[in-house]
Amino acid sequence: PSDTLAFQLYAESLISEHEHNLDPSKIVEAMKNAGASLLTKGPSIWHIDPKDDNYLWNTMLYFFGSSAAPQIIKRQWDSVGWLDRAKASRPIIKVTNQDLLFNLPLPQDENAGSHESSCADLDVVEEIEFRSPNVVGKKVKATSITLGPNQVEVKSICSLISSGTELKIFKGLFDEAQLDVNIDGMEDETMQYPLAYGYSLVGVVTKCGEEVADRDELIGKIVFTFSPHSTHVVVDRNGIQIIPDGIDAEDAMFMPSVETALSIIHDANIRGGENVAVYGQGLIGLLVNGILSCQTLNLSSGEFGRITVFDTISERLSMASEMGSSQALLPHSAAAAGPFDVSIEVSGNFRALQSAIDHTRNGGRIIVGSWYGNSDIHLKLGIDFHRSHKTIKTSQVSTIPAELTTLWSKERRFALTWELVKLLRPHRLITRKVTLDEAQTAYEKLDKGEEIAVSFTYENKA
Repeated sequence: PSDTLAFQLYAESLISEHEHNLDPSKIVEAMKNAGASLLTKGPSIWHIDPKDDNYLWNTMLYFFGSSAAPQIIKRQWDSVGWLDRAKASRPIIKVTNQDLLFNLPLPQDENAGSHESSCADLDVVEEIEFRSPNVVGKKVKATSITLGPNQVEVKSICSLISSGTELKIFKGLFDEAQLDVNIDGMEDETMQYPLAYGYSLVGVVTKCGEEVADRDELIGKIVFTFSPHSTHVVVDRNGIQIIPDGIDAEDAMFMPSVETALSIIHDANIRGGENVAVYGQGLIGLLVNGILSCQTLNLSSGEFGRITVFDTISERLSMASEMGSSQALLPHSAAAAGPFDVSIEVSGNFRALQSAIDHTRNGGRIIVGSWYGNSDIHLKLGIDFHRSHKTIKTSQVSTIPAELTTLWSKERRFALTWELVKLLRPHRLITRKVTLDEAQTAYEKLDKGEEIAVSFTYENKA
């Protein structure tokens, strides 16, 4: 193989065979969980010339060869030949490391009290880890759970799998990028394997750092947090939301999905009497349908304010009717059912997006709520589209759109989202509950469209 390919296989082997961590963000996360703060980071470049340090050069070559060889052999290439070529040519080895400098507070008296942030407990933590395309599993680690002064420990009750973002990560359909710059704890992490991910977790607060102002009231509270699937999480106090009265844990874990559906509707700016099509009745599509149904005018003529939904799976269409749609149809009926004033695409299928474009009225709006990852899609945007004055707009929940910032803040939208969670009772959309041990099967079934919503359950109960 080429040197480039051999080193790629070496990196893959470190992750898959030796379970090494090549992601600096995981070190940052672990140190933050231990109460440390990141002061600075930067590259450290090694320039290993065999003429200057023959021992180090040979040592590095040994590491490369012993780790990469199994992967090279699996692909039926000549690993020995590659090593012999390197020994003969003796190239300069250049290695780039990432150096991280932290400030870690001095430990305090372990008898200082039950709320002291320095009180570390050795605990077994289980979490979901995405390891490579189409491979996910449970990772078990023994760790000292040490709280920073403004952090809380949450023991999990349940968490919801995102059928959009998480499936893209499961299938490897993503580019390396920041996870989410607007969610506390994710701004320093990147999308690359191995990866712990998730953002819909509900649990009970069991410990608080010493500077958490309401720590006495928080202990025992059921809270929501944008955290990965894990039996325990440590998060900043401002990273949790106390679940309002009247909402149980299994409804509360749908909060991000309901907020996503709400943000799509806000982006669509649907006016009274407009006919709306929703393409895709997976979890987000059903929630969009449910929220729109709460706002319908129920006019006797049936010509205005219709909600028409499309999907290819009969079970989803049945659930769509329960959620309040005016009609739930197979995709080939779009031409007869339209045209629509607004079309919302949340299927993740470019054919549905094409249908949304084709069957929206001239001057109408197409809202794209799907994330297509790094997949190329093909659309026909010919003369009819060119003359149509239709608007295609993307929708993404992380921030409030600029045109809405004078009216809406994240806090106000969260408040409305909780009201909608209480109204919709979305736990009825759960079609499978699993443990972390069943993660592979859960993601495969979601990917095949065999489930609508899948949740992880933990030993802690509400």
